[in-house]
Amino acid sequence: MNKLLLVTLVSTLASPVMALATPVSAASANQANAQCTTLEASHLKAQYQVTNAKGQSWQMTLLRDGQDFIIQRDNTTFEQWAPNGEYVRYFPVEKRSVTYRKGDLRALNIQHDRDQLYHVVSPALPAHMAKTELKQLPCFAAQGFAGKVNGMDSQLDWIASIELPQQFNLGEVLSYQLLKVEPYSHEAFAALTQNYQDIDFADVGDSESDPFIAKMINQGFIEHGSSGFYNSEGHAIEAQGGHGSHSH
Repeated sequence: MNKLLLVTLVSTLASPVMALATPVSAASANQANAQCTTLEASHLKAQYQVTNAKGQSWQMTLLRDGQDFIIQRDNTTFEQWAPNGEYVRYFPVEKRSVTYRKGDLRALNIQHDRDQLYHVVSPALPAHMAKTELKQLPCFAAQGFAGKVNGMDSQLDWIASIELPQQFNLGEVLSYQLLKVEPYSHEAFAALTQNYQDIDFADVGDSESDPFIAKMINQGFIEHGSSGFYNSEGHAIEAQGGHGSHSH
């Protein structure tokens, strides 16, 4: 079963961060409370720890700027998703980017659930699960839920105020744990994608003489392999063959 994993963006911008899994002192509580007042669901950076059934673990981060968002798993590449479902894949080292239009996604047979990408898990999940414990975190209340998801006994702690899971366990297959969340400005978000040389995916085939394009194709980033989607094992899902669909 293929599960889409959001990918990690490592920000170099220094800003205060709320850690959700550590004891809270009076001083840190005051700092957190001050920051809580500025945290908006539509302008944030959320970092998760992801673990699969084999015990392999990695980090992922979601950045939101209104209805635009960025996902990334490491420093090699990240993707910005637009409200219309199109996305741009950025390669920070090379300062190059590739834009995927809707027609490109159809041609690659890549399907995605934008709501799930934006919320890490489908925001419809709580409606299909039973309420359990309500947890009070420094800045949030996280409502617990339990029930079957894709036939597996699963648990979800949902933070309604920021529309994200505090944690989600999909049976024994996959788990997400929210590590940090902080405000993230429009200016910081926009700065991440400045000064990139862009090419439409549709033009990639005519640009294989471009050393960057040739390198990315050879490494499986653009045309012949990785679609930017990852299954429950943390492996890239092939762009061809209809494996881009997913559900939680």
